[in-house]
Amino acid sequence: MEAEHLRLDLALSGSRAVASHLSECPDIGPICEVRDEPPQYHHTTLWMTELRLLAEYGLGHGWAVQGQIPLRLVDTRTRFTDLDGAPLALDYESIHHRDETLVRFGDVQLFAHGATRLAGFQLSARLGVNLPTGIVHEDPYELGHEGKPHQHLQFGTGTFDPILGVDASRQLGPFTLAAFAQGHVPLYQGPRGYQAGGRFYGGLSASLGGWLPQGMVARFSASGLHELAERWHGVVPTDDGNQGRTGLYVGPGITIPFARDWSAAIDLRLRAYGHTVNAQLDLPVVVELSIGRLLHLEGGGAEGHGRDVGEVATPIHGDVADLVTHGEAAPLPAALGKWTVIDFWAEWCEPCRVLDRELGELAASRPDVAIRRVNIVDFDSAIAKQELPGVEQIPHVRLIDPAGRVVWEATGSPDELLDEIRARIGAR
Repeated sequence: MEAEHLRLDLALSGSRAVASHLSECPDIGPICEVRDEPPQYHHTTLWMTELRLLAEYGLGHGWAVQGQIPLRLVDTRTRFTDLDGAPLALDYESIHHRDETLVRFGDVQLFAHGATRLAGFQLSARLGVNLPTGIVHEDPYELGHEGKPHQHLQFGTGTFDPILGVDASRQLGPFTLAAFAQGHVPLYQGPRGYQAGGRFYGGLSASLGGWLPQGMVARFSASGLHELAERWHGVVPTDDGNQGRTGLYVGPGITIPFARDWSAAIDLRLRAYGHTVNAQLDLPVVVELSIGRLLHLEGGGAEGHGRDVGEVATPIHGDVADLVTHGEAAPLPAALGKWTVIDFWAEWCEPCRVLDRELGELAASRPDVAIRRVNIVDFDSAIAKQELPGVEQIPHVRLIDPAGRVVWEATGSPDELLDEIRARIGAR
């Protein structure tokens, strides 16, 4: 994230979960005081949807602040059966389950986000805090023992919780390999006696870009989730609620850039393995849709000098100029008497943004270096067909010596390209 850039993402995720448990008198409720109610199974189906707004603002090179807030919708429907599976039509109100739809905000989360590059890897870490803005209902077990209706669904933790996340990625040719992990650990119980279970999430992903049309990025990920048991007044529930679960999910995804600085993504996660303790939610599949936009706020403007056609992501202090802005065919002259880097980029290419910033800094520190930028738009453009036959990914650079001779040309990651350029021009 560049300084004075604001990224907004709106993600919509949905899943279907089921849970079944056995209930017997007196736990069935006050009806047991009136008559002997036989044991019964409760089969609950939940459709869970979450709309999450995430905002990230760049403070400077490699630093940003993040914030996110979820809006959750949960629709529950319950079937009652006897021990043989035959449907039961209750003639009384169940204290455990109601057919209902709940819409509530969840907990707000705030993060400090730092990133750096080391030995060809992009590394980042997030340190954050969970704010208790979501609703925590009264202890459902105490209410149940009193024969009163209760709610097991909680929309927050009720506590201020630390969150730590780390990421690492590396570009290998057209592929980007990434690993990620995050932990959210409630350390104490809230005012209602509720202590949410710690949640640990991590995984691996492989993304393919550059060879796909219009800057699309396809990926496949494998992720794992481990959640510890919740506690009420220091006690883990034994008959309902979250008592610990583990899941492994795999699936594809794709990101599609469109318009200016907009992107949309869809991810499908299928459960490959799952283990739950006692009766609790079972999530076999999760679908997530998201849409996001990068806003440029440099100089206080809505668009400022962000990277767009004819612009660069940072102020120009060295000899940096655009030769091609819309993919049109054009000559690519070198700056005679200087080392000239022809930088082939496109608006949808995230690694190009990183390389652009580094090349700008190189030109600012070396008066004998000129950067000439070429926006190919896509690989079907006139300039791409003219200058990059057979090239199927970017960033791609061409290095021309002060005498006007092409001495090197290559495609690669920003670190690889910049290291080679510095070595050839004698820069440190």
